[in-house]
Amino acid sequence: MLKNNNHLRDKIVSAPSDFQLLEERAAEASELLSAMSSPKRLLILCKLVEDEMSVLDLAGQVDLSQPALSQHLAKLRNLKLVKTRRDGNVIFYSLASEEVEAVLRTLYGIYCGPGQDA
Repeated sequence: MLKNNNHLRDKIVSAPSDFQLLEERAAEASELLSAMSSPKRLLILCKLVEDEMSVLDLAGQVDLSQPALSQHLAKLRNLKLVKTRRDGNVIFYSLASEEVEAVLRTLYGIYCGPGQDA
């Protein structure tokens, strides 16, 4: 694990233009991580990696009341992390950002991948 961290550090230090880009986009990255800092919002996003879901389906999956879930979804929608699709009276939510999906897949690999104990 330390070897990987050293490799990443060396890569960042040796690429000042990449660091400058990170510096310019730090607020955007911080906003994404802030949105994911809520355990319930993180679970919502994880469920949406699998497939789009209705509010009712999501509420059952993440153990939230529909009003509480709607508040979390509104925040995620305002941050442009999720998008909606209406089918009649039902609103379906899905991920709106490839960056979010990439972060979620990385977190899954670290915390839920093979060799991780529950």
